[in-house]
Amino acid sequence: MSDFLYIFQKGFNYSQDGPGNRLVYHLCGCNLKCPWCSNPEGLKIGKAAAKTAMSEIIKEASSAKLIFIDGGGVTLTGGEVTCQKDAALKLIKELKACGIHTCIETNASLPGCSELFETVDYMIADFKSPDKKALSAVTGADIDIIKKNLLFRAETGKPLLVRVPLIKFFNCGEATAEKFGDFFEKLHKASPCENVFFEILTYHEFGREKYEKEGLTYSVTDGFVSSEDVKALASEIKKRNLKLINT
Repeated sequence: MSDFLYIFQKGFNYSQDGPGNRLVYHLCGCNLKCPWCSNPEGLKIGKAAAKTAMSEIIKEASSAKLIFIDGGGVTLTGGEVTCQKDAALKLIKELKACGIHTCIETNASLPGCSELFETVDYMIADFKSPDKKALSAVTGADIDIIKKNLLFRAETGKPLLVRVPLIKFFNCGEATAEKFGDFFEKLHKASPCENVFFEILTYHEFGREKYEKEGLTYSVTDGFVSSEDVKALASEIKKRNLKLINT
């Protein structure tokens, strides 16, 4: 396993990247092509990347222990964490050995990540669409791998927060909301501790200017969702007695 990670951004954030106050590292690399991506500068290991020794991260995280309030700790996000899965797993293990709470944010679309998903204390994962063809065409992801990974995590009983980035042209509507609900109910039932939570994120354009800076084309032209779109999915989740939260 590697003793370093490629990181393009780091900083503190409260509650949005896992519980409590967290030191968040953005890892370079991503296997998908989501056109609304907020961090296009991290899609590849390029000029924005800093090759960072694991020992440096451990030292930095350990020195911040006193401000990891309300169950805080270290979060690895992206890009996509599992593109550096071996190094990420090694870092997670070392952080846990230091008594530091760990979290990852992932698209859960790559195989061979079971040990990472089982080891990390808290996992946040996107579930972008229940439609296999639409998901593949728009993002390049295989829904079967994602479902397998999320069910595996749920079965560990450890916390799993599933987020839906709701986007008008892609995953809205009552029929789609029902399909989301069907799978979410399976996740809920798979967890022996009912330790699965759900969150709806509405489309935004935080990445548009970054695309321009990277010399890339931001292709989304009509992604903003209505309150009715949000209500349809929220109602589907709530009527199944699932845990809908807002971080």
